Amino acid sequence: MEYPNKKILITTSYREDGAFYEYWGSNVKGVVRYTYDKRNSNGLRFLKKNIPQIDILEYPSWNEYQDALKKGYDIVGFSFFTYEVPRVMKMVEAAKKAKVPELWGGNYGALTYGMEDIFDRLFLGYSEMEVADEIGVEVEEIKHPMIIDYVGTPWGIKGFPLGVLFTNRGCTQQCKFCQTPVFCSEPYRLPLSSIEQVIKDYKEAGVNEVVIEDENFGMWKKHRDRVIDLFVEHDINWHPMTRVDILDKNLDDWYERGFSGTLIGIESLQQDTLDNVGKKIDVEITLDLLKRLEEINAFVIGYYMLGFEEDTIPKIKESLKELNKYSIDLLQVCVITPFPRTPLWDEISDKYGIIDDDWSHWDTKHLVWDHPNISTEEMSSVLDWAFNISYSPKKFIKSPHKYFKRWRDMYGYEGTVKRFLTNFIKANKGIETKIDY
Repeated sequence: MEYPNKKILITTSYREDGAFYEYWGSNVKGVVRYTYDKRNSNGLRFLKKNIPQIDILEYPSWNEYQDALKKGYDIVGFSFFTYEVPRVMKMVEAAKKAKVPELWGGNYGALTYGMEDIFDRLFLGYSEMEVADEIGVEVEEIKHPMIIDYVGTPWGIKGFPLGVLFTNRGCTQQCKFCQTPVFCSEPYRLPLSSIEQVIKDYKEAGVNEVVIEDENFGMWKKHRDRVIDLFVEHDINWHPMTRVDILDKNLDDWYERGFSGTLIGIESLQQDTLDNVGKKIDVEITLDLLKRLEEINAFVIGYYMLGFEEDTIPKIKESLKELNKYSIDLLQVCVITPFPRTPLWDEISDKYGIIDDDWSHWDTKHLVWDHPNISTEEMSSVLDWAFNISYSPKKFIKSPHKYFKRWRDMYGYEGTVKRFLTNFIKANKGIETKIDY
């Protein structure tokens, strides 16, 4: 098909029951907690920023998607994850009924087995350049869009705006359970010029906190140090997603340069398990790092997995009781899942077998393979137990208190109060995202 002048729509999966995915609520039971609604699609924002000729639809309702199909698109593309496959299949059928000539698929869901039979074109990996080339548009270098999310509460009150930033893509590690080495086989850095511009845009909009959602912030020292220089220059606090070993080596220096928290993969407190899945971190170093983070009042989101091959219910409970002695603001507890095209898929499917072919259950909250020690019912029960033990309502007060103490060290008491109030007003008034595309 010749693509110039074609009408193209790229959409995420639709929202079931009209509800947006809420990150905090998917990992915490109870109402006394924070919220983090996912209303922006990072991938679609990048596509639109770099290829303004396309239209995007972020987490539409079913009716919004149906209305979009009436506009007569020549191509409809879908950006989705594995657990969203059933919803996207419903969207595909609707697009076919609407006589859309060509359908594209992308994001991690495109790695799911069988997708090559569904879509006319699959885009694997970050695809700005490939999509641009496909439609005859030139993109010289990747531009970073503004993506602003809000930390809030179930009662509609928001705490502060949070800018989303990516400094690199891919990961140099080869963990057995991760799809990233297939999705982005050659890690690379995003242009510093683009990163600098979006940091300026965030500051101009009144955003004082940025979360770095790289797979592994800090892989390239010179590049990451220049990014940190930009944060210091614009007085922006930052929270990187990074590895335990990288953070352990750099915490003291980063603390002096606006570091306020982190998102780190803990995964397991069993060293043999970590070694087996290729995680390459040391449990003792992890626990010591958690102590150091608590001492500096850093906000911490930790990622932890249940149901490794060696796990039993007693072992899981023992490890989580130990882990919850540390000050982790939110522990994302997941069930180990052998995603398509990973070494773990090959290993698990050959040795034990996959027992659940409903892709909607591949959301890291269900046991989808035949575990040697744990049944699906037991896993569901221990997951609920893990949610309850990992988040006490006390954390609802403790987390902002940590922020207050961290900011007090940086800005003094009056400066901290001013920062809190400014962020609160900005969040509840709303920030208009700078759209220049």
